[in-house]
Amino acid sequence: MPHYYVKSEANDRGEHVVHSEECQFLPNEDNRKALGDFAKCETAMGHAREEFNSVEGCQTCCPDCHSG
Repeated sequence: MPHYYVKSEANDRGEHVVHSEECQFLPNEDNRKALGDFAKCETAMGHAREEFNSVEGCQTCCPDCHSG
């Protein structure tokens, strides 16, 4: 199961982006919060929503959770 992180800093649309541990766009350690190990990005997104109101899946590593 991959480990997921959420970017602490929001993007231009006010969204905090969820990434898997192997993503080439994974934020630096000082700009991310660990979410845990999950089988699906949807579960990681749910955990990110506990911390942030607006979350989005990374288009590269979490395409199933990316709404565009």
